[in-house]
Amino acid sequence: MNRFQKLSTAALVAASFAPAAHADDKLTIGIVTFSTSDVDTNQMVDTMSKEARSKGWTVETLNANGDPSQAITSIKQLATKKVNAIIVTVFDSTGLAAGLQAAADADIPVLSAGGGMADGIALSASTGAAPPLLDLMLKDIGNAGTVLDLTYHPGIPCRERADAFDAAVKANPGLKATSHEISIPGAAESSQAATSAWLAANANAKGPFAIFNCYDDNAMGAIAALKQNGRSDVKVYSFNATAPAVQAVKDGTMTATLGVDLTSAGKMLVDQIPDILAAGDKWQPKSFVPGYTLVTKDNVDQFMKDNPQ
Repeated sequence: MNRFQKLSTAALVAASFAPAAHADDKLTIGIVTFSTSDVDTNQMVDTMSKEARSKGWTVETLNANGDPSQAITSIKQLATKKVNAIIVTVFDSTGLAAGLQAAADADIPVLSAGGGMADGIALSASTGAAPPLLDLMLKDIGNAGTVLDLTYHPGIPCRERADAFDAAVKANPGLKATSHEISIPGAAESSQAATSAWLAANANAKGPFAIFNCYDDNAMGAIAALKQNGRSDVKVYSFNATAPAVQAVKDGTMTATLGVDLTSAGKMLVDQIPDILAAGDKWQPKSFVPGYTLVTKDNVDQFMKDNPQ
């Protein structure tokens, strides 16, 4: 069984891709990873690295530690080393202009895994996928209640999710919302502290209560705070469907986690590099949306069976 349902928009780009023009066994690609503490990003980086090495390519990975300035520096370093292509994970592409310009000056295409399109991005996998999870949360709490949004705006998937959350709050006056910017590294720890503070600040608030998380790592910190404060009445929603989060759904401490198919997205990015290089200036920048699965108590057992982690 395919782990991820297909979004209707996925075909917009996938259908337009032509077979690889040629393979070059001597290609070298650079990968700028958002943070080695981000489990889901690591999974995607591992997939891209494995796919590239299976083609006989060389892979160099640099860790930007969640810092856009470090991401720019990493792109410049890879451009100086004359790699054939660069893939950047998560960072908002519009904030990487200096790095993208350095790559362009060196005639090196840059691809984005979750950072969106910008001048200098040849291909982007969009991984925000906020609406399905947000719609579920609103349905569960009846479009009203006290809600905490744990977000991280430097990461474009988190920003897309935060923007969707803010729009939902604006459209639903019954929501009393608080947003908190988490720290990376330290997503779980900062989320735990923020959740405890939110619980204290809303000790006399009326429910229902919910926490909308940017991704699973920080959601686990929120769950730790709920346990620490003896609260079992707060619904928790998150993204990525990592093993700890799926187990939390099964245990009942998390309501739902939405997993974007980063594995196939990473493979697709790597597989398009030969076409991008062959096309040169004729390449038309593209973006695509991977499939996803929304994991809840209704399908968690089947999901775990189909996707052992």
